[in-house]
Amino acid sequence: MMRYIAGIDSGSGFTKAVIIRQRYSSQRAVALGNGLVRTGVNMDDSARLALDAAVKDARLKPSDISYVAATGFGRYGISVRDIQITEITSGARGAYYLHPEAEIVLDIGSQSTRAIALKECGRVRAFKTNDKCAAGSGSFIQRAAKYLEVEIDDVGELALQAEAPQPISSVCAVLAESEIINHVSAGASVEEILRGIYDSLADRAALLLKRAGGGDPLVFIGGVATQRGMIKALEDRLGVKVEVPRDCEYVCALGAALLGLRRLETRT
Repeated sequence: MMRYIAGIDSGSGFTKAVIIRQRYSSQRAVALGNGLVRTGVNMDDSARLALDAAVKDARLKPSDISYVAATGFGRYGISVRDIQITEITSGARGAYYLHPEAEIVLDIGSQSTRAIALKECGRVRAFKTNDKCAAGSGSFIQRAAKYLEVEIDDVGELALQAEAPQPISSVCAVLAESEIINHVSAGASVEEILRGIYDSLADRAALLLKRAGGGDPLVFIGGVATQRGMIKALEDRLGVKVEVPRDCEYVCALGAALLGLRRLETRT
């Protein structure tokens, strides 16, 4: 019997949904559709909108979905869920599915940064997270882009053009913003400031990765992984090749769907 399973990742910035299909339990799951919406005040509504978008992208009907697995910050508020899974477990499973050789995963989202060390079959060996300060997550990039009057979609490419990155050393978002103001006043370019922000995030990510146990290769997931400036900063800081899956912002949702499929199979 053909099954369709949904994974929903309810993040603080965006809500993502993925639909997968598996005809037989011995086959590899196939991702059919994705959906993404900005997370609103009502996380359940955001989850439904993302799921509807993924169902439409997969050319299915809502009634075709057999099981829904929820993950992320707002997972408990998703009423359509059949199971809830931590974003640590979902991120590990999704990254392993896409890169079975991975030993460690870095997930940078709007409000958090996570380093997840893997063991066999994509299980979590250890993990470390940031201290929830905005200066250590993707929301700081968004705030900096707004202050510097550049589009968030342009930030990654602009940072690659920097010749003399300006350091951002503060661990507090408020103080880090003051550093940005000082750099602007001193005549630093937008490109140099943006690269300094990425270098700061890379330094903090490196500490988390070390505390989680390190490993190579590194798989980078989450919304910030779409920004080439961040990838370059990580590679320079760590001295390793950073693997970024296609549709990297959907990896946690994919992992939730895969784990949901596993749970569904054990019940049938």
